[in-house]
Amino acid sequence: MRDYIYFENVEGLKDNILDEDCKIVYLKQKAEDYFIHIVCCQFSNEESLRTEWKELVSNVSEVVQKNLKDLIEIYNIYIVFFQPQVEESLVYSIEQNKYSSRKIVLRKELPDEKKRLEQIISSKLFDLKIEKENSEQRCFIEGMDFITIFNDENCEKELKKYIEECAWEAMNEKN
Repeated sequence: MRDYIYFENVEGLKDNILDEDCKIVYLKQKAEDYFIHIVCCQFSNEESLRTEWKELVSNVSEVVQKNLKDLIEIYNIYIVFFQPQVEESLVYSIEQNKYSSRKIVLRKELPDEKKRLEQIISSKLFDLKIEKENSEQRCFIEGMDFITIFNDENCEKELKKYIEECAWEAMNEKN
C-alpha cells in the first residue's frame, strides 16, 4: 500500500464554494523524489457539482499549484470528484477540462475511511493494469497491412506505392 500524507487545513480549497455540505480531502503521495497532489471532493448534489467544480479547480490552482516549485509536481495534480448521481455530459465536461490539473469523476460516495479512499485512489491513478497487445495482431491502419507482411526492402517499395496511390487519390478528389 502506498503512503499518503493528509493535509488537515482545506479551508483555502473551500473559498467561494457555496455548498456548505461540500467535503474536501487533500492528500499527497510520494513518487520517487517528488509528490503527486490529490484533491478529493464531493458536493451535496449534482447541481452543486455543475455550478461549483470550476471554483474548486481555481482554488486548487491558487492554493496548491501556485505554491509548488518542482515542475513535475506542478503537472501532477489530480482532482477526483466523487458524485454518485451525475450525467455523462457533465462527467465529460469536467474530465476534458485541461486547466490546472487532471480531473476524474467517480460515480460513488467519498469514503470517510482513509484506507478505503486510498484504495480507490490507488486503483484509479496508480495501479494500472495494461495488457500486452497480441504480437500477431495485424497492422490496424487500413491499407497499410504491408508494413507487417513484407521484409524491410519490400516494405519500403510497398510504402512508396501506397503514398503514390494516396497522392493520386487526393489529386483526383481536388479535380
